[in-house]
Amino acid sequence: MRGMRTDTQKRNGEKRLSPAAKLFRKMQTRFTVLVAVICFVLVSVSFVAMSVINTIVMDSSVRSLMTEAMRFAEEIYFDNSVTDGAPSNGQGDQQTTNGPRPDCLVVIEHNGDYELIGSLGSEITLTAGDITYLMATAMGGADSTRLGDLRVRIAVDVDTGARGYSLYAFYDFTDRYSIYVSQTLGMMFSFIGLACILTLFSYMMSGVMLSPARDALVRQKELVANASHELKTPVTIINANLDVIKNAPAGADNDKWIANIEAQTKRMNSLIIEMLEMSSFESSAYNAEIKEFDLGEMTEGYCLSFEATCYEKGISMSYESEGGTVVRSDEKGWSKLISILLDNAVKYSPQNGRIEVRIVRKKKHVYLYVANDGEIPRDRLDKIFDRFYKAGENSNSFGLGLAMAKVITAGMNGSISCSSSDGRTVFTVCVPIREIREQGKENKERE
Repeated sequence: MRGMRTDTQKRNGEKRLSPAAKLFRKMQTRFTVLVAVICFVLVSVSFVAMSVINTIVMDSSVRSLMTEAMRFAEEIYFDNSVTDGAPSNGQGDQQTTNGPRPDCLVVIEHNGDYELIGSLGSEITLTAGDITYLMATAMGGADSTRLGDLRVRIAVDVDTGARGYSLYAFYDFTDRYSIYVSQTLGMMFSFIGLACILTLFSYMMSGVMLSPARDALVRQKELVANASHELKTPVTIINANLDVIKNAPAGADNDKWIANIEAQTKRMNSLIIEMLEMSSFESSAYNAEIKEFDLGEMTEGYCLSFEATCYEKGISMSYESEGGTVVRSDEKGWSKLISILLDNAVKYSPQNGRIEVRIVRKKKHVYLYVANDGEIPRDRLDKIFDRFYKAGENSNSFGLGLAMAKVITAGMNGSISCSSSDGRTVFTVCVPIREIREQGKENKERE
């Protein structure tokens, strides 16, 4: 039983989502529901509009046809074009085959008699009772009726002049109505299908559109977790040293414990400063110090500042530049970026290693290369720019330097990458040429 309970707990644990994943799922669901509602509203409005237009077109076509049939029947009747004898005298069981359309029946009522012109269809035979029913329905003001399986539209035209006649037009629109219903149902299912497809597409796209928010949530959670982990160790050491000092006898030498506290305090202070710097470069309120300065001179100055550290480890450092290096850019950002890359190169170079720094200007970009001895495993190259990631297991850094370098480079509309092979690691920074100005132009403008 214990084993079964453990397996169940493991399965439940695998299905459990992190708070960030739950929040992202909730955002994705809300976004999809919103898009789905908008899609169904638009589709419903479009469907109703199309249905109304289709109905109006069909009704207008039928009415036009019936009006034309009545005018034609009127001309036939009063011009004595009907030569088959006198009016039917109310019998209604004789129908002429003359008429504008075989599926439109016109009844002319004149002086108490009525004449039938046309028919509801070549295969439809109407009795006197059918004619009487249709005329009674027409006089009742209805514009349509059912006659068996037929759907009949009705139109009436009464002449109030000297002739004193009435025209009744009856049109069999059964087939047309069936087509209309089929078209309407087809449009409805098409629009519903379109709405479902758009909803599904929006759900799929929401993952892409909301991915920046998801990444931000994940980074925020990781930042809190990693910062807490980094701060936990020095706080624990400080508390332990304080307990030792408190419990030490009077007059005991506590310099060792005080030194430990001081060292851990400095470590925490360094972490807090780096986190604040990272936050400041990422903040939308960050004000870049845009100035014109010589990037080559700045880089060379930082190389000189690392000479003492390189000398202690027996590392040789060289610097060279190609082309103009005067830039108009974020001086503070470049200063921090170069410092991070050189510190990283010195820190991870082996004894008697070699560091090369180059600045190269190409067509539309300026490149900064920092290469050092030492190779990063291929499976770690994709992680070195992550926050709090440490390439070396025994590294004394916090793993924020390269992450900050990536943030700074992105802020200058540039990019940073790393390659490592054959015992050498090379960091490449690329900045667009629009932030570069030639030294010669600089001097002419000043003159």
